[in-house]
Amino acid sequence: MAGFAFPVTRMDGVVRIDLGRPEEGNSLTRGMMRDLAEEIHKAGAEADTRVVVIEGRGAHFCKGRDGRGESTEGLRPHEVREQMMGAVLGVYGAIGACPVPVVSLVHAQAIGFGAALAGGCDITLLSDAAKLAFSEVKHGIPPTLAMAAVMKKVPQKALYWLIFSGADVTSSEALTMGLASKVYEAASFKADTDAFLADMATRPRLVLETIKKFMTHAQDMSAAQQSEYAGTLLALVRS
Repeated sequence: MAGFAFPVTRMDGVVRIDLGRPEEGNSLTRGMMRDLAEEIHKAGAEADTRVVVIEGRGAHFCKGRDGRGESTEGLRPHEVREQMMGAVLGVYGAIGACPVPVVSLVHAQAIGFGAALAGGCDITLLSDAAKLAFSEVKHGIPPTLAMAAVMKKVPQKALYWLIFSGADVTSSEALTMGLASKVYEAASFKADTDAFLADMATRPRLVLETIKKFMTHAQDMSAAQQSEYAGTLLALVRS
């Protein structure tokens, strides 16, 4: 069966993936999540791609997961993990594995999976009209998958509050907590983010790849290992 066709545009090194369901708050089924992961993999593998963008239209960036019609009845724990949780983790994995930066453009509210998708990207650009919420706890769900997406990006104290409260977080609060990279005024959000992406796309792909590689792998190294790894990567690029 054919997958969901996300609207994708490619221009001057920037690949933009639109979540494509504004009438549904850009919520995604698990099948759509698998398709999104595939789109991210595909975009990152293209030699002329410099940056991959995830964005949405309408009243929400992403309302979260569309779970209508889902059931775990009759599934063993391993099957639940693979069939139900695997789709979500596949998106986070695709973002991490993408060799170039993945940027989320969060123009409006992001909830649950939407908040994790936004915050889990390498760079998260927010409109000052946007809000984020990890609301799963209000529905009796421990949001461990969402936590995994942002755990290395948000300090532990902030993450505990985000998860246990389930409260809406304003764009300025998200920036303070490390959940966002930059906040722009809503009126100029498109122009400002377009300019940022165009500037990023002028960088050589090898430079962007090297920066992401270092950020991904050096976090868990000792200071001495980080220095050695940094020197090795730079030597390879300069040669």
